[in-house]
Amino acid sequence: MKNFLVVSMIVMSVSGCSPDQHDHPNLTTGEQLFNYHCADCHGVQGTGSLFDGMPANILTIKSPQEIINYITSETGHEREMPVFRTMPADEAQAITDHLFTLKNSFDKNGSQIKQLLIKP
Repeated sequence: MKNFLVVSMIVMSVSGCSPDQHDHPNLTTGEQLFNYHCADCHGVQGTGSLFDGMPANILTIKSPQEIINYITSETGHEREMPVFRTMPADEAQAITDHLFTLKNSFDKNGSQIKQLLIKP
């Protein structure tokens, strides 16, 4: 059991994604929550890094509910992103809302998307 915990901690630290811990009362906005839980992998602008295999989640075609399900419960299909099973529903909703704010911003400035996605 001890070895499993050590290996789990190493994997979490190497992956760069924040742990499924939600005791952060000072983080209240979708942007703050996104930056805490998601930005290490997806970047603060949600553009990811195609060179590192991280998707640009601002380009999502999923519905808000599908995104919430993906964040909190969906598994399978060679998933690399951790599942945040203990994330409260309002936190997942705030992150999802922020994703769509990012997406809308980039939709208005389509050329910016190409520039950000092509950066090495």
